[in-house]
Amino acid sequence: MSPGDGLFSNLTAVFSDFDGTLTTSGRFLASTHAALEQLEAAGVDVVIVTGRPSGWADVFARTLPVRAVVAENGGVVVVPKAGGRGLRRIYGVNLRELPLLRRKMLAAARAVIRQVPGARLASDVTFTEVNLAIDWNEDVKLPEEAARRVEKLLRERGYRAVRSSVHVNFWPGRFDKLTACRRVVREVLGGSARDLSPYLYVGDALNDEPMFRGFPRSVGVANIKQVWEELEHKPAHVTRAAEGRGFEELAAAILAYQRRGK
Repeated sequence: MSPGDGLFSNLTAVFSDFDGTLTTSGRFLASTHAALEQLEAAGVDVVIVTGRPSGWADVFARTLPVRAVVAENGGVVVVPKAGGRGLRRIYGVNLRELPLLRRKMLAAARAVIRQVPGARLASDVTFTEVNLAIDWNEDVKLPEEAARRVEKLLRERGYRAVRSSVHVNFWPGRFDKLTACRRVVREVLGGSARDLSPYLYVGDALNDEPMFRGFPRSVGVANIKQVWEELEHKPAHVTRAAEGRGFEELAAAILAYQRRGK
């Protein structure tokens, strides 16, 4: 990536997807972790934005150099408290309604799984609170056509549903990754939820589309090309490398820009 294109001017934070963006072949590499540390040292905040469960977000927020973790496609935001004194949680739904919503979602998931041979609940749904996920490309390997059918069936039942590189995530309510990130900007970073210009988003999948639409600065790691034609809103830039290596490429370009004092 070229740092001379204005992409990094006055950049204060990077919002990043996790699977397929920070991971490489399903693994979180030491070199990618080092890139997060280097951004933190340079004063660039990192916020992870993922469809993964809030249980994962707890671990990420406690162990990685990040300001916040948006989990479950915006259903839960986990924020480390100052001085490492625990975590703060922000929800996208009314917690009093959640037990009933959860029962209805599980029933919907089981009904859809019966209609799509080979699909099954993701192995980590035990650690979710708001969002549920049906596995199509992690522990099972189904064609894209099956994932699209899962999406369609869930939407017909009134849910928001979108596939990531590994799961079809679905949830009730109006929230998505973008609405949750606006809350992070306002409540964690101290900015204006209406102005996302100081921030950059990087992702790789269809469930990143709201972010590509909402962030003036957006980057896709090279594997975004696998779903390029399905994206109505595309990232403004694409890295040469795929997955976590693409994120490392982006981080290196940001740091190079800063060193040049531009």
